[in-house]
Amino acid sequence: MSKVLLIDDDDNFRQVITQFLAKRGFEIAEASGGREGLRLATREPPDLIVCDQAMPDLDGHGVMAALRRDPRLAEIPVIFLTGEFHPQQVRMGMNLGADDYLTKPVNLQDLLDAINARLTRYLSSQERQEKQMARARQMFAEAIHDLRDPLFVIFGYTNMLQCDPGLGSPGGSEGKPILDRMQQAMVRMQTILADTMFLARSRSQRLPFDPGPFELREFCESLVANHDECQRLAFNCAPGVFPVIADALRLRQALENLLANALKYSTASVLVTLRTALGGYQIEVEDQGIGIPLAEQANIFEPFFRASNTTGTPGHGLGLSIVKSCLEQHGGSVRFLSDGQRGTTFILELPAAASRPDPLPAKCEERARLPVVPAVLTEAPAGEPRRGRAAVVQGGGRLRGVIIDDDSLVRGVLRDLVEVANDVEIVGEASTVAQARVLVRHQVPDVVFLDVNLPDGSGFDLLPDLKPNASVIFVTSAEEYAVQAFDCEAADYLLKPVSAERLRKALARVRQRLSAQVRSARFAGSQLDDSFLVKTLTEKRLVRVGDIRRIAAYGEYSWVYWDKGKGALLRKSLKQWVSELPGAQFVRVHRRAIVNLAFMERLEKLPAGRMQIHLRDTVDPILVSLRLAPALNRKLKH
Repeated sequence: MSKVLLIDDDDNFRQVITQFLAKRGFEIAEASGGREGLRLATREPPDLIVCDQAMPDLDGHGVMAALRRDPRLAEIPVIFLTGEFHPQQVRMGMNLGADDYLTKPVNLQDLLDAINARLTRYLSSQERQEKQMARARQMFAEAIHDLRDPLFVIFGYTNMLQCDPGLGSPGGSEGKPILDRMQQAMVRMQTILADTMFLARSRSQRLPFDPGPFELREFCESLVANHDECQRLAFNCAPGVFPVIADALRLRQALENLLANALKYSTASVLVTLRTALGGYQIEVEDQGIGIPLAEQANIFEPFFRASNTTGTPGHGLGLSIVKSCLEQHGGSVRFLSDGQRGTTFILELPAAASRPDPLPAKCEERARLPVVPAVLTEAPAGEPRRGRAAVVQGGGRLRGVIIDDDSLVRGVLRDLVEVANDVEIVGEASTVAQARVLVRHQVPDVVFLDVNLPDGSGFDLLPDLKPNASVIFVTSAEEYAVQAFDCEAADYLLKPVSAERLRKALARVRQRLSAQVRSARFAGSQLDDSFLVKTLTEKRLVRVGDIRRIAAYGEYSWVYWDKGKGALLRKSLKQWVSELPGAQFVRVHRRAIVNLAFMERLEKLPAGRMQIHLRDTVDPILVSLRLAPALNRKLKH
């Protein structure tokens, strides 16, 4: 039985409405004024409220505003009754969230129809919310369940090591297998946590989305060619170009999930096909594997769902949910074909263009300073001179590093991992942005291990205080800031927990950057003849640095274009290119673009002091940012 609260100061009117609705199965609560109605609604929330507009103590608009301020009452549907129908009053009521307006004297059947319509919509909405909450609780329970097994492995082996420390020693016969199994368990936990957080953020619209233009055929060719099991992959596409505006990292994530599933559940070859479709493109991934049972196909994109025929094959049921989220971000979709017995074809539908996001936060472009508070510093040994950057690179000396994290246990583990790597001397630690500002100003580190979420702000707030040549390695649990970090030219982005091997690779990237900076300062002119290898599905070729026309950034990746629009997606950030390319010829004109001035055709002035560059054999002009325009003008004058 649905409960209706009737608020009206006319006793006779309330009596008529109450008798009418009670005969039709409603439970009725009555209030003779707005304030009394609010008290009744607060004490026992109804399913719907019928409220008079003109009342002496508190009118209908006042009742409505109070209801919408209370989270418990905000979603209850409200039908206004009024003796005078003024459009201005109707607009005001609708702006406050009213669901319907009826005029007095009211037709009782119209009132009944309005109540039934609003209740049906309200109860359907409540049912959907309850199902979503039930699904969220189920997802949480399944994530916890999937984490228990690897956690059991870690606890079991750590107990063994506590009882017999010799098991974990390098010379112990069982030491390496035990440590390997513990690390495998931790990697599995990290994967489950990262995928679960990705889904949660995508559902709440908090996932970064950074689309840009690139050539989809070359993108797919490169992905297939560089896949670990590419000997079982084939690519099919008609000749021509397939320009698209999309987030290359998100699209890569979706395709890699599909390829991994196809190769995991099939021993035969997998075919990737790209074709044009109405208003965009279709990418198909076709395998000859175990198929998807017909009775279970409706649930295949649900988080943590695994088909009954996948038992015994490792996995946690999040891959296809991630694929769906990635495609929906682009305004696209994913569907599949499977007869339930053998083979599955997944079809990604991608629009040819996607809306661009807002620019990156100003902290990546214009960096502002904030107040400084005292910090606790770890002093360098007295009497030891600080070695120059070139001396550190050439002599192989240890880098100066600082650790910024608000968790002392994390700082301790990270310090131990860095000491094992034996490549960095930790000269200080901080737990807040304010402490970190003092620390980096005092110690001038070569490398900064930086968390994103700190008690007094974001790790990105520290970037303006670092010297230009300092390398930043983000170490964080927050996956969603990776694109922003690489756009801010971070050396690497590590997700907790961090393995020693992953940290070693990050430090190797820092070393490569330092070496490139020194080489570029000394041998800039000779680099025009240097070459780099480009591999696609159909060829491998060397491209001269001097032939590069432009480079466009996509997070930690970049599209490099040379002769007449030919290009390739390489895992190298724009900051790395800036440090390695000869500065006399290559100039950064935008946070996402580097151009080769040797191919500049003309410079066009735009309104509001903006400019854009036109390159030979390049259709689209390249916008010059206001911040980088002075540097371009100096290069052109020189």
